[in-house]
Amino acid sequence: MLPLADALEAIDYLESRSALILGWEGWVKAADGRVGHGSAGYLSTFTEHLSVAEAATDARKTIQAGALDWQEKHGGGTDALHFCITVRLPG
Repeated sequence: MLPLADALEAIDYLESRSALILGWEGWVKAADGRVGHGSAGYLSTFTEHLSVAEAATDARKTIQAGALDWQEKHGGGTDALHFCITVRLPG
């Protein structure tokens, strides 16, 4: 589970290593450390049919859109949106 900035950095790293991003899920981390889907409610579509670069671009775009939407609806509290990224490693 990664916060937005780290998730975007991870996408760059994964793309540079030719890892195919298959999708991502939003997770909410509460101030007390609990985690769960809660108000996250985001799951990208699977991108198995895309190239590594296309899948990375899609993940960046949809994660940022999901984060903006979540912030508008649920921001201002103590919960924080994080992301879990699913990949297929090369080879």
